[in-house]
Amino acid sequence: MDTEAKRNYRVALKQAEAELAAHERRGEALRVVVGGLKTLLADGGSASRVREGGSDTRKRRRKSAGEGHPEVPPDTFKGMGPTVAYRKFQAMYGNSYSVPQIGDALLQGGVRSSSRRSLLTGLYGIRRRDRLKEEAERGEVGD
Repeated sequence: MDTEAKRNYRVALKQAEAELAAHERRGEALRVVVGGLKTLLADGGSASRVREGGSDTRKRRRKSAGEGHPEVPPDTFKGMGPTVAYRKFQAMYGNSYSVPQIGDALLQGGVRSSSRRSLLTGLYGIRRRDRLKEEAERGEVGD
């Protein structure tokens, strides 16, 4: 292969690598959006009432999906960010709790968040990253 051909192939390789990196960034952003939308849909019925065309003025009380978490003392997670608090919760209570249960426990323990919904979205992301890391360590192929 002559020098000119090698140079052309190197340029094509750089372009393909840049395109792949951009594609992966877009894919990760899309996964975050999908996770947030799933959280929104699981977090209440207001979106479905609007979609169905009704303006349901009745307020239905639902059981919190976070019920059943361990009793957490009020300042257990005070001043911690969600990731650090999540890791501390896992170390203290194990990983048998759902994300909504963990979210309610962290809020009870003093984690500050702009909203429960944003906290849950972050916790789902942390749990997903942990799962992917575990799969990578075991040599499994992720999604």
